[in-house]
Amino acid sequence: MEMVGEDLRLHFDHGYIALTEDFPQVEGNILLQKADLDFSCVHLLSDHGAYGDFRGKKLEIPEFLKDYSPFSLEITDEYYGYNTVVYGGYLSLPDREELIELSISLYYTGNIIYEVKD
Repeated sequence: MEMVGEDLRLHFDHGYIALTEDFPQVEGNILLQKADLDFSCVHLLSDHGAYGDFRGKKLEIPEFLKDYSPFSLEITDEYYGYNTVVYGGYLSLPDREELIELSISLYYTGNIIYEVKD
């Protein structure tokens, strides 16, 4: 994940699932145009998505990118609303064996562009 000017690009090692019939996996990235970081955040939840009590953390996107890079994400859910996308999944860090459940809420005023590698 990286800021490119006022846009936010999500890089995928293995691409993403296309939303067309047969739902193939395609190589590419997702670009959210005009990401508004004042209304975007990351919620770090429990290890392995465990139920019960836990202590979480809410971070602004620049703080998350600074404090947790390098990282990889496995996005398992996505929700779309008015100029907002919420990705749910798991955070993997190189120096930590346990995965951390997370939710990324992103507000944007441009388009979502599904970039496909040729």
